[in-house]
Amino acid sequence: MFGPTQRGIEIGGDNSKVVGGDDLSSTQHYHNYSRPTKLSSLFERLNQEYNADNRIDDINHDLKRYMLERDVVGLEQKLIDGNIEHLYEDAMWLKEEYSKKLTKFVFFEPAQQIHAYLLAIIIEKFRNLIYPLLREGKLESEIMKVVSEHINTPLLNIIREEGCNDIMGLTATDVDGMVFFLTGRCHIKWNI
Repeated sequence: MFGPTQRGIEIGGDNSKVVGGDDLSSTQHYHNYSRPTKLSSLFERLNQEYNADNRIDDINHDLKRYMLERDVVGLEQKLIDGNIEHLYEDAMWLKEEYSKKLTKFVFFEPAQQIHAYLLAIIIEKFRNLIYPLLREGKLESEIMKVVSEHINTPLLNIIREEGCNDIMGLTATDVDGMVFFLTGRCHIKWNI
């Protein structure tokens, strides 16, 4: 057999070794240096501006459009129209809880951008996922499952992954509240 031979070799020191052939025992390190995303940067800026109490006086257009009511029909009537009036008590509480958090942080510019960003995602998902189900006359349980799996859970994942400095403490209650906040202001509907 031909190959390297090793005789009379002396080695010393930490982790010293003699190898005949390829050394496959080495450890390789891979580093994932991901760049900050728009949302993670906004959460970081909000943390800094909140701690410095850097408030602004105006509400930006992106958020203001969601805060304005598009009609005068209240949340309860919208839920009745969608045949989900049994959700009214919870929906009202969730909407109010989210509204309190929004009010607390509304005069911090990064918070405005974060809320506008998240509310826009909810509206887009409703338009493209929920409205077709409503038109098809799907059961409430099917629709709510899609709301949970394709709106609430992904938003919570985004917040958890990108909002590690989330001083607002956005939770599942707040994401549910965003849905009913938008319902109450007629940006989303539960009937078509």
